[in-house]
Amino acid sequence: MICSLITSFLLQTRRAEVKLAVSMVEHNVPFAVADHFSPLLKECFKDSPTAQSFKAARTKMSCIINEAVAPHFRKELVMKMRTNPFTLITDGSNDTGREKMNPLTVRVYDSDLSKVVHRFLDMCPTSGPNCGTAEVIYKKMDEAMQKNAIPWRNCVSLSVDNAPVNTGARNSIASRAHQEHGSIYIHGCPCHIIHNTAKQAGQAFLEVCGFDPEDLAVDVGYWFKGSTNRKGYLTEFCELHGSEYMEMLMHVSVRWLSLEKCLTRILQQYEPLASYFKSLNDKQPRFRRLVVAFSDSITEVYLLFFQATFPVFSTFNLLLQREKSSIFLLHDEMRGFIRKLLSKFLKPAALQHRELHEICFKEPSNQLPGEKLVIGFTTRVTLNRLLEAGAITPQQVQRFQKAAVAFLERAVEYAIKKLPMKEPLIKHAMFLDVQQRAECGVEDAFYFVDRFPELLPYNGPEERDKLCEEFLDYQTMDIAMPDDPAMFDFERFWGNMASMKNKVTGMSRFGRLSCIAKLVLVMPHSNADAERVFSVVGLNKTKTRNSLALEGTLSSIMTVKMASLEPDCFKWEPPASVIKASKSATNTYNVRHAK
Repeated sequence: MICSLITSFLLQTRRAEVKLAVSMVEHNVPFAVADHFSPLLKECFKDSPTAQSFKAARTKMSCIINEAVAPHFRKELVMKMRTNPFTLITDGSNDTGREKMNPLTVRVYDSDLSKVVHRFLDMCPTSGPNCGTAEVIYKKMDEAMQKNAIPWRNCVSLSVDNAPVNTGARNSIASRAHQEHGSIYIHGCPCHIIHNTAKQAGQAFLEVCGFDPEDLAVDVGYWFKGSTNRKGYLTEFCELHGSEYMEMLMHVSVRWLSLEKCLTRILQQYEPLASYFKSLNDKQPRFRRLVVAFSDSITEVYLLFFQATFPVFSTFNLLLQREKSSIFLLHDEMRGFIRKLLSKFLKPAALQHRELHEICFKEPSNQLPGEKLVIGFTTRVTLNRLLEAGAITPQQVQRFQKAAVAFLERAVEYAIKKLPMKEPLIKHAMFLDVQQRAECGVEDAFYFVDRFPELLPYNGPEERDKLCEEFLDYQTMDIAMPDDPAMFDFERFWGNMASMKNKVTGMSRFGRLSCIAKLVLVMPHSNADAERVFSVVGLNKTKTRNSLALEGTLSSIMTVKMASLEPDCFKWEPPASVIKASKSATNTYNVRHAK
């Protein structure tokens, strides 16, 4: 009895140590803080046996994460990858250290949760003069697969950005992946394409009228950055115009769509800013450029045009940044994005009943006259008001209208050229969308069976007939949709479909179709997952924690954080195996690192 009580008491203490270690990781708390936990808990909870026996400083906390918790979650992931289709996601860091991070993460369907999960597999660090080459990066990826005995045949997709080292036809990560598994779908990043589309369109606008909104946003942001004096003067002009002072936002040049928020803020403070730059005097080149810009009334029209047009880009970009599976929406959303741009400067008749490749958008006879261009209501009102007041000339109006058309033409041209408009996989994936199932056919499901025969063994005549029956059943069944279709959970829906039984035979009602759906769901619609990984890395590898080992503690932290224990990480109950491993974690660490 006494031994049993002692054992139970020790287990409670180890459980507390594990839960506290996990909580520290989940909330990006440095392990050094743990040095104070033991005395603090003993002082605060003097009547608690668990608190009094709590002994876990920084070394033990890191050992628990490295040797007990992270291996548990890594093993769970590896077991799923050995038996289920998955997507590999990677991107390279711009680190200035001696090692380059190439975090390898995974999208896989978790049947227990009925959702697609995004997990961390390996950091894949590279170093040396060739650290950024496809050969070296791919070798690290392959090593991660081999050491965990994960078969390449289960990899159905590779998500990377659009750099040649990733997607080039030869000597790239993609070309090497195809040597392992020729059916792997290589998906670049439409988010970057939309960013470049907006940037290219802005360049066309600049070429016509000489106005660059990016330059203006950068100049305004840096002029007021770090200067209390300048902000004080601007505050006075805000009070003079009866408006509330707002901080000027800094534009991030590598994220062109951040320009929307910056320009909106400038427009919110436009009158105070114009008065500020026209009233004060400074010889700095940046100040002189801003004086010229705010002294020209047409500048406000330019800014309003960009403010009215950017939502087309940002709305599509937000869809691409969703964590939920959305590849089945991509086909229509890409075309919808381009059509929205076309509708701003083309006559309706030129758009009706035509496919995108049939629309002659550069033909002047198909374009709207300048006074009917869709440039935004506020833009049009301001343009007319300034023209009537004589603040701008008819020539400036004509130049602006020409620049607006050039912006939209370039955007459409670039988007059609760069977006994966002709990718058949994206079109065939549409059958997963219950709202579009009636327009799809069983041939869409057969496309994936033919492409991944090892993972979807439904090629025989009998299997195909049964798949046809399942597809027809899916097309004709009643499905309750929420009032807001955007709230429909496709991942959970297909998880539920997998568990449905035929009432007569007791066999799976949608066994084949749901397997196909789960394979498609793990495919990415953008590379935003990789960007989120670096955001998590940045929260942990900081200036004060710059010695975290890439293949050691940092990898373990990433493994735990991406195990999706939030928002209630304190509710996570460590399995008995983790608690047991935590007992010997420090000893294991010491043995492994003994000289």
